[in-house]
Amino acid sequence: MAANLEGPRRLSHATDPVEAKRVLRKVDWRIIPLLQFLYMLTFLDRVNIGNARLWNMERDLNMSGYDYNIAVLIFYIPYIILELPSNYFFNRIEPRKFMGVIIMGWGLTVTFAGFSQSYPGLLVSRVFIGIFEAGMFPGCIYLISGWYRRHELLTRMAFFFVANDIAGTISGLLGAGLGSLDGVHGYSGWRWIFFVEGAMTCIAAVLAWFFVPPFPEESTFLTPAEKKWLLRRLKTDNGGMSHEKMTINKVTEALKDWKVLTSGVLYLAVCTTAYSISVFQPTILRTFGWDDLKSNLLSAPPRVASGIVSVILGIWSDKIQRRGIFCLGGFAFSIMGLFLIAFLDGALRYIGIYFAAIGIYIVQPLSIAWCANQVTSSNKRGTITAFAGTLGQFGGIISALVFPSKDEPQYLPGIMTCIAFQVVGIIAAINLWACCAWENKHRDAGKRDYLRELSQEEQHKLGEKHPDFRYTL
Repeated sequence: MAANLEGPRRLSHATDPVEAKRVLRKVDWRIIPLLQFLYMLTFLDRVNIGNARLWNMERDLNMSGYDYNIAVLIFYIPYIILELPSNYFFNRIEPRKFMGVIIMGWGLTVTFAGFSQSYPGLLVSRVFIGIFEAGMFPGCIYLISGWYRRHELLTRMAFFFVANDIAGTISGLLGAGLGSLDGVHGYSGWRWIFFVEGAMTCIAAVLAWFFVPPFPEESTFLTPAEKKWLLRRLKTDNGGMSHEKMTINKVTEALKDWKVLTSGVLYLAVCTTAYSISVFQPTILRTFGWDDLKSNLLSAPPRVASGIVSVILGIWSDKIQRRGIFCLGGFAFSIMGLFLIAFLDGALRYIGIYFAAIGIYIVQPLSIAWCANQVTSSNKRGTITAFAGTLGQFGGIISALVFPSKDEPQYLPGIMTCIAFQVVGIIAAINLWACCAWENKHRDAGKRDYLRELSQEEQHKLGEKHPDFRYTL
């Protein structure tokens, strides 16, 4: 009898605001820190080549000209090809097993990259890192979006994307520390960077295998009453739609939605600058006349600042349920910073790196969350995260090509390219904001009420087209 009474009591508690917050905090602590840590390693292993460059990698592998740029670029080719298909399989395999395998794969690859004796060997390792990492970002975002309501999502994504800033900060510090082992046991500093960071990732793969949670429907860390309450509130927020398996037909249909396509344009605009800062910031700092160690160390503070600001604005954006103004403000702030880097010298140029980083890392989680807010289907959310991530990686390719050594110290062509893509992002954001506002106004005026004449089953299939749904502005 006591057991029968306990369930209803807990369920009723979970519906009051205090108990609801307790359940959400339980979900937060179970999901966000682990995925944040794992994604931090993803980003760390992707961009550590920027620090390795400062510790004799080019000398040891006889690299010159565009060789470094090609090594950065080639990672993105398999990444782009496999990112969208990866979410299809992520949807069908237990998340913990999927992530455990791919993390172990790229961890081993990074470790063995430290043994490369030739430039082609380094290129092969970069290709395999791209293959294994392709499923990590879209899988994490897809999993997070499956646990939260629309206007709880950006706060969690902002905390998740702090992994980029942590990785950027740690990357500089690790690069300085591990690189200083140059010559120990006969290995150059860049090899130690790959050895140690790759080994850390392999250990993390074991954690992923045992601790990455499933989607809410299969979760075991919540009590039955908590799980029932969570699923009910998610279904209500999604217009009655629950988590569903992705199919090729549904993905193809989702790719015809202009909101999905907009997510890709926005994220491409973001990533062109974000990857440029991550990979080439140490190189740019070296043109200030600083030595390699100082360049590594001073690449960290801008990332710390951008992480703090991103989280604060993410919480604010969720609280007022607005995205567009923060997106445009972030782009504008970043562009101002890029102009400072391009045309000024000394301390003001370093301040420009702060502005560029803070602005773009405000927009990075926001662009994904904003577009995911505009759909109700888990298929579309999965497609958005993968498609946006895919186009975003073209930003990595672009950044690898537009910062050749011959353009130092100002790197004007590369910086102007970043600014141009951010202008495209501003146009895409204004279009998304204006179109969604126009549609919301029509629904408020009752111009979509004719859809209420459909059967309940047909209304259920409308998703975000239902007259009761309002787009996030």
